[in-house]
Amino acid sequence: MQDKYQKEIEEILKNAGEVAPDESGREVEKPLEDRSRAVRQADEASKPQPYQSPKGGWPSITPGKILMTGLVVFIITALLQIWVLIWVGLALLVLGYLLFFITPKNVSIEKRWRGESIEDKPESVWNWFKRWMKS
Repeated sequence: MQDKYQKEIEEILKNAGEVAPDESGREVEKPLEDRSRAVRQADEASKPQPYQSPKGGWPSITPGKILMTGLVVFIITALLQIWVLIWVGLALLVLGYLLFFITPKNVSIEKRWRGESIEDKPESVWNWFKRWMKS
């Protein structure tokens, strides 16, 4: 049983590009090919990745985004003296400010294992809408 775990650990370390210890417990030097491959993988991992929203759909609307939109609309329309849109900008500012203070009454944390939810309870439309407005 000990050998089985030892082999699995060595295989995982080998796949991860780490130095695996040999039978005597000393670390074995990796061949040059493995080192260059590990360097390439590290370079690729360090490159900035483009932003992708978690669900791949629309970006989430947050109170901060609403505040910034309201502020931009308010300032631009105030400079251009478009009175109707000034009120829209003010309304967005007030809405964003109020959304900062809306807090859920009971916070539930979704239990996850390896990125997958382990709870299978259906979510109501109202809870989905509240969560969508929060994120």
